[in-house]
Amino acid sequence: MENHSKYRVVAKAVKHHGVAGEQVYRASYRILDHIGEEIEANTGTNDFQDITSAFNEAFALGHERLREMGVDTVQ
Repeated sequence: MENHSKYRVVAKAVKHHGVAGEQVYRASYRILDHIGEEIEANTGTNDFQDITSAFNEAFALGHERLREMGVDTVQ
């Protein structure tokens, strides 16, 4: 059984254009294992006006998923 603390979350804010053509950011994260191999990646569905909010959301989503994976690994 692997310890989920060996995994890492890489969070970023992806820039794109919203419905009205405005520049918005979307949360995106990758989960890497202890040797740097990507084991999961995901992009959020909420648009943010500022990059900081998108980054914070990506970090939170990645860590939430890590906790879920940790529970699944133990059971």
